[in-house]
Amino acid sequence: MSDKTDQAKKISDNIKRLRMGLDWNQARLAQEASISGAALSKIEQGAGRIPTIVVVRKLASALGVEISEITGEQLEAPSEAQERNKEFYRQWGVLDNLSKEDQDRLKDMATRLKEIS
Repeated sequence: MSDKTDQAKKISDNIKRLRMGLDWNQARLAQEASISGAALSKIEQGAGRIPTIVVVRKLASALGVEISEITGEQLEAPSEAQERNKEFYRQWGVLDNLSKEDQDRLKDMATRLKEIS
């Protein structure tokens, strides 16, 4: 396998793993990331095509992860505060059934906590 094929496979596997961890189907992730279902399907097939950075950013945002979690690149170990923030936002999807007012209140609290930590 070529480096490009290996990287495409790694990205494909990571996207599938993260999507399935949220218990989302491809249609849900495509909608959340504002990309077409066909594009996501091709990316997840990992047929040697590496998505653009714009698409990777959209997917990372929708999945609530850093880009490096999709690309598989090793970065500096995150601080404890960064890990807590990442886990909080990853779990945010669980809170979707709260009222808009409660969601806004929690977002405001999280922002204030982030500023003081």
